[in-house]
Formats: sequence, structure tokens, C-alpha cells
Amino acid sequence: MSPEKTFPKSAWLLFGLLLGWVALWSIGVGLIQYSLLESWSVPLKEWLSIALATLGWLLPDLLFLGLTLRQNWREARPLAVALLLMSLYLSLEVILRAIVGLPPKNGEPTWLELGLHFIIITPLILGLGIVGLWSEIRPFPKSWELLRALGLGKPPLVGLLTAGAIVAGLTIGWPLSGALGDSYGATLILLQALSLTLPAELLFRGSIWELLGRKFPQPRLTAALLTLAMYWVSLSSEILPHGEWLKLWSLISALPLALLITELRATTGSIWAGWLVASCYQAAPVLFTDPRVELPLLTQPWQTLAYSWMFAGAILLFLTLWGGRQIFLSQAWPLPRWAGNGLALLALVITWGGWLTGWFIWGKPGFYDDGFLIIMAEQADLSGATTITDLTARRTFVRDQLLKTAEKTQPPIREALESAGLSYRAYYIINMLKVEGHHTSMAKFANLPGVARVVRHPNVRPYPQKFKLPYGDAPNDPAGIGENVRQVKADQVWQMGFTGQGIVVAGQDTGYDWQHPALKKAYRGYDNGVADHTYNWHDAWDGTAAAFDDDQHGTHTMGTILGDDGQDNHIGLAPGAQWIGCRNMRRGLGNPASYAECMEFFLAPYPTDSDFTKGDVTKSPQVINNSWGCPDVEGCDDAILEPATEALRAAGIMMVVSAGNDGPACETVVEPPARYDDVFSVGATGENGLITGFSSRGPVPGHDLLKPDIVAPGDNVRSSVPGGEYGTASGTSMAGPHVVGLVALLWSANPKLIGQIETTEKIIRQSAIPLDVKDVCPIALQTAGHTSWLDELNPNAVACSCGGVSSTPNNVYGWGQIDALAAVKLALSY
Repeated sequence: MSPEKTFPKSAWLLFGLLLGWVALWSIGVGLIQYSLLESWSVPLKEWLSIALATLGWLLPDLLFLGLTLRQNWREARPLAVALLLMSLYLSLEVILRAIVGLPPKNGEPTWLELGLHFIIITPLILGLGIVGLWSEIRPFPKSWELLRALGLGKPPLVGLLTAGAIVAGLTIGWPLSGALGDSYGATLILLQALSLTLPAELLFRGSIWELLGRKFPQPRLTAALLTLAMYWVSLSSEILPHGEWLKLWSLISALPLALLITELRATTGSIWAGWLVASCYQAAPVLFTDPRVELPLLTQPWQTLAYSWMFAGAILLFLTLWGGRQIFLSQAWPLPRWAGNGLALLALVITWGGWLTGWFIWGKPGFYDDGFLIIMAEQADLSGATTITDLTARRTFVRDQLLKTAEKTQPPIREALESAGLSYRAYYIINMLKVEGHHTSMAKFANLPGVARVVRHPNVRPYPQKFKLPYGDAPNDPAGIGENVRQVKADQVWQMGFTGQGIVVAGQDTGYDWQHPALKKAYRGYDNGVADHTYNWHDAWDGTAAAFDDDQHGTHTMGTILGDDGQDNHIGLAPGAQWIGCRNMRRGLGNPASYAECMEFFLAPYPTDSDFTKGDVTKSPQVINNSWGCPDVEGCDDAILEPATEALRAAGIMMVVSAGNDGPACETVVEPPARYDDVFSVGATGENGLITGFSSRGPVPGHDLLKPDIVAPGDNVRSSVPGGEYGTASGTSMAGPHVVGLVALLWSANPKLIGQIETTEKIIRQSAIPLDVKDVCPIALQTAGHTSWLDELNPNAVACSCGGVSSTPNNVYGWGQIDALAAVKLALSY
């Protein structure tokens, strides 16, 4: 009797139910892990989830396999074996992910992960596949036939050429929308893609394909459909063991790829073409996008188009290959081998020609390698600055001490770098050297005399296509005095005759549109229709000669400080002040050197073609806005920027810093420089005067330092955006500029306070509107990671009191919300 006549229909039902069970159980275990006690350690919860997942996957499959021992279920054994092989593979992968840990934030895989996949997982999957075939196929194939059965046979030339053309066609959007990062990292990413996809190809389109294709009618169609379903279901396990719920997106994104590589397996008779396509499909987005961008699909729409083309292109190519196979591989329309090879070669040349042409003409070809920083052990002793009353003399002392320390300690390191043929830039405000590229050689310099440490220094790759994420809707029609300006009573200070006149503020950010009507007249580099950017502008990334903003963030923050178009757009607190600027970010990302370079420029501004050694302290600003933070993904640790903030404070230049947007949890003022005691950190309140849900809270972890120092309006703030327009934005980035504007008002009202940072901070604190924290919650619910994601999305979510402090000052509001009128009145009494 033929197998199809004796095959129990209930076996198909059980097979389908068990497939669905794999997905449901994976998600269920993820939910169980999420709900486990907070007091349990992360490794304990992860290994417990692995044990639950493995048992839940394997036990039902073993029971199914036991059923096939019955005579009337014997023909269903290939289905049971295939499910068991899949469950074993999923268990191995989850265990490996637990051993390796969460992916690094820089996107680079570790050699441990690569080694485990290539040396352990791949051979195990190959061995399990052979055992599965041996259990079901009689006579068991030998040598060359076994390789073919596993999909490892020699691929036809047309298949490889077609796969190469497919890779170029599917990934052509990435060189046009992104850029390659570090060459070393790119190599690891390619190896990772190869190591991840090989076991899956060996299992699903290798042994399982052969196992299912031999036992059932229409073997090729049966194998294709069943392996496709099994591969798709297996993707649900990727959320384990780290609770990476976004990985469920692969259930949608990987389906077009699964269709395409399944067709390639059917067409070529081997896994090689599919392996090539799957590896490049997975690697291309990672290679050409910056892993530090948290929401690339929202902030980089050109890359969204590249993703969309990959999905749509994979489906289109699947249909093309399937149709071509039905026509040209049929007996009615046979295609000669030479013709097939020729067409595939032509497609390869055209697609890769277009790919490379687009990359070199419209893209950003080459690698943008990470470098490294050599941080010296000795930092300048600036303790003598506080005894100098004259500000110019004080800043000169600080500059000279920084230069003296660097020139004393750096020469041996410079000689070593020059001998190694490495280019570098010396820094002084932090005694360190930045080395371009070649981070793989940084260990050679770690033990040189005088070196405290060497750290990898992330580069920021430039994208060929720029996109400015539109700020909130704000009409360009004149709006009078901004509501946020009224909220802090700055307009009442103007009536007293104080507008920030005589004060120079600075900002380091994404850049500034100096020609914006609300900013142009206040730009120190503009006078009577003539622009002179020397000493007034510095670009830490590209060295541009004229001020500009390649984002919108910087222009918006400066508008809140002093913006006024002279008509009816009064958006800034200190319209009488002047400003200078520095670009410390590219695409909204910076690194320790770019941040330090701007601070160095502000301490002693210098011409574009010069450096800090030629700086002029008489052109320094009095106060600096810093609506940015430097997280670890940008190369910062807790202490790396602290010498720079200490130097500016010693020079009498006040640093105002946005607290961060990681609320509502406590202990979320973590990034430098907001975490430092030398800076004045600012949280954000809404229009109702209450803390916003996103505003970071203190205390600073490990230091019990109260933060933020103060709060200011930071929700739906209307200000300037490039192109002469206006827009609204929310964040502590919008709150910090209010305090900079307030400082300008204070110092214009009482010039004797200029440079007296401690006194100025005291005035702002004592004049602020006290805001106590009313809600009290258990300590376990107050730290980062314990708040609901709904709270994080809710701008009005109010956190508990942090650090056990509910009265003013506290770690939510600091000393309260600024009151410009009260502060100026208090300043006049000094």
C-alpha cells in the first residue's frame, strides 16, 4: 500500500498544533520571565526560562515521536523527527545566546559568539541532521549522495551567479542611505551573519528538506511548504532568553527572505545560494546603519525605504524565480545551460555595476573607522584659579596650566604615535590624545609611561541622505511672547531694563542656523551686514568655516536662550545677549573628543585654521548651554569628561546641562556631564508646572548626589528651527536653555556676579518656586528598569520621591522651578 494511503490525517493536525505550540510557548516563557520576582538575578531568570522553553519544546515532540512507534502512525515519523530536530536546534541557540549575553551596543558581535556558532552549533546541527536522515532513509546514502541530501552538493554556476545578482539587487538601498562604520566591526558583522544563517540553512533547507521531501507525494512542494512553515515558526524563539520582544518583528521581516531562499533551494538543489543571500540580507542593514541610533526607522526614512525595498524585492524575486523555474526548467521550454549562465552573469554585472556606481557617486564610500583615546594620568592642577579675581587673568591661568601639563606629559606618547605612523590630535582641556582609526592597535600604548588608560573612540559615520525629523507643529505666524517665557516671568525682567545685554552665551550642539531672523542679530559674528565666524564658530566634526545646523536641535535650543526676530516672535529669555556656537554632534551623535573640543574652544576661542594653543581667552563666553549627554555607546564613561567641566568652572565659565530624558525612574541622571557636581543640571516641567514623565531623576547612582539642581519648562516649547521657521519640541534639552537665559539676565542685572558660579547657583536655587514630591512608593519601584513602559511614554507621569527625599530640595525637582523675576531681584541685592 502506498505511503499516502496509510498516512494518518490526524498526524497532520498534530504537526500543525505542535508548530503553533512552539511559537506560543516561546512567547509564553518570555511573559513568565518578565513576571518573575524583581529580586531574582537576571542570569537566574534567563536560565530558568531556558529550562522551561527547552522542556516545553522537546517533551511534546518526544511524545509525537512515541506515537509514531504505532503501526498506523509509522509513516508520520519524518514529521516527528523534523520537529524534534527543530526543537533541539532552538534549544542550542537559546543556550548560546545566554552564554554570549546581550548584543554589544556598538553592534559588533564577539569572537565568543562567532566561535560557538562555527565550532559548536554548526557541527552539532550537521550531526543531528545526519542522525535524522539515518533514522528514516533506507538505504542510507553514502559520501556524495549524503552531501547532496544535506544540501551540500556542488551548486550549479547559474545558482551562484543568480544569488550574487539577488544580493546586489536587494541591498542596493543601503549604500545610498547609509555608510559603513568600522572595518574591523564590519568584518565581524559579516562573519556573524554567515555563522547565524549556516546552521539554519543546514537544518531547514538541508536535512529537514530531504527528510520531508522523500516520504510524501510531490516531494519538492511538500518540502518547500513544510520547511518554510517550520523556519517561520522558529523565529519566535529569538525573544529568549533576554526578553528581546522587538525580535518578534522578524516574523514579518524574515518571511520574504524565507520564500526567496526556499525557492533558491528548490531551483539549485543545494543550500549555498540561499546561504549567501540570507547572510547578506541579514548583514546589509547592520553594516550600513549606526547601531547607536535607537529608532533608525523613524529618524532615517531613507533607510526605511531601503528596508521596504528589501522586503518587496525579495517577494518580487521569489515570484520571478518561481515563474522562471516553471517555464524554463520545464520540458516545454528548456533553457540551455550556457544561456542560463549567460543571463545570470549579465544580471550579476548589471546589478553590481549599479550598486557600486550608486555607492561611489551618491553614497559615502569607504570605512569610517573607530579610533582610540590615550588619556594621561596627570591632569592639570587648577586649584590656584579660585584665588584670582580678574576673570581674564583667571582664564589665562587655567589655559596656561592646561598647556603646561600637556606639553610636559604628552611628548613621549606623540613620538610613539609618530613612529607607528598614526595620526593624532592633542587635547588640553582633558590631557589626552585622539588617534584616528586603528583602534585594534590601542593596546600597544596602554603601558607607556604616564598613560592612565586607552579607550576605544567611536566614530560617527556620515549618511549620504540627510533628513530632519520635523519638530512639533508650530505656526510661523508671530506668536508674541512665548508662553514658556511668561511662565518663568522673564518678560517681567525685561520691563526692569535687563535683557541679557553685555553677556555672551555659548552653545554646543548639532550646530546653529545663524541666519535665522530670531538669532542673526544676536550672533557675535554678525555686525552691520558682515559675518565673521572667526572666534565665534567651531565645527568639531568637519571644520566648516561658517555656522550651520545639519539637524534642528541646536537652533531650537539657542532660540530659547535669546531668540527674538525684532517683530513679534519673542521666544528667548535673554534677547539682549550675544551668542557663539560649536558643532559637537553629527546626526545627533557625538563622542568624548567632539564634546571636549567644543569645551576647549569655549575656554579660549581660536580661528578655524588654528588650535587651542593660539586661543584667546578674552573672547570666551560667560555661560554655556549643553543640551546633550554622552552615553557609553558614544564612548563615554562616568569620569571621562570631568576634567573639562572642572576646567571651565575653574575659569569662571558656567556649564548648564540638561539632566536627560530617561525618567520617570529614579537614579536616571547617569550620563556625563549632567551627573557631575561641577555643572548645573536642569530637569523639565510641563505647562502645568509639574515634572514631565521623561525628565531624568536623581540621585546620581553611586554618589548620592542630588540631581537635577533645578527645573524649567521643557514640554512643547516653541522656538526657532533652521530655515527661518519655528517649531515645538519637548525634552530636558528644551529646559536647560531657560536656565542659560536666566543666567544672562542675572549677570546683565548685576555684572559683579559674572564668573561667580557658586553665588549664581545659590541665587537661582533660593529664588526658585519650591516643589515637593507628594507620591511615596516602595524603594524597589523607584529605580531604572522598574517603571512601566507606559509611564515612560506618558509625558505627565509623576515618579515617586527619589532617594527617600520628598521635601525641597529633592531628586525630582531639585530646588524647584526657576523664577526669573525673583532671581533678578535677589541678584540685585548682592
